[in-house]
Amino acid sequence: MKTLRRLLASMALVSGLAACATTADAPEARVSLPPVAETENARIAEITARELDRRARHEPDNLAEVAPQLRALALALAGPPPQAAQTVPGGQPMSGAPEAMLTAPSLWHGIHLASYRTMANSVAGWAELQARFPGLLADREARIEAVTIPERGEFLRLQAGPYDTLAAGRAAWAVMTGAGEYCLPVDFSGRPLADAGTAPSR
Repeated sequence: MKTLRRLLASMALVSGLAACATTADAPEARVSLPPVAETENARIAEITARELDRRARHEPDNLAEVAPQLRALALALAGPPPQAAQTVPGGQPMSGAPEAMLTAPSLWHGIHLASYRTMANSVAGWAELQARFPGLLADREARIEAVTIPERGEFLRLQAGPYDTLAAGRAAWAVMTGAGEYCLPVDFSGRPLADAGTAPSR
């Protein structure tokens, strides 16, 4: 967390200097914008936006090192691609999010708790695990990820999260494995279990 804060502070300094230089070179470009909300997330968003804008304009090759996170963030903000193609002014078709965004790693971390054949068993399994480990899972969200295991078939992986860091996910993993339960740190991806009622059973 300290390393992240130092990185964000550095980004803020660089972005601030770049913004000042741009304003000085082009006074007519000054725009009166509302202040950023006084929250940590809002400040991180502003700093990140400035740094991404700087890289996109002056160091585009350096965006490759954060490409997976960019795709995941874009998907989280824009949502999944529409079911049908839309049209932009001029009659040109507008496609949804790139296919690569759908497989981008999650920005959050989670723990894989169990695998089930059916959605009903997944829901029951989550309720049982929450009852057994209330201090660890009561305030967590459950997600389901459909996977195909060679020679075994299709399964629904039950995951809990999110955790801000891999270290936090591993701490939860240690508690579960210490109690004799199967557990594995993973990216927190998949469909929220709360939406299970709208998904077809497997």
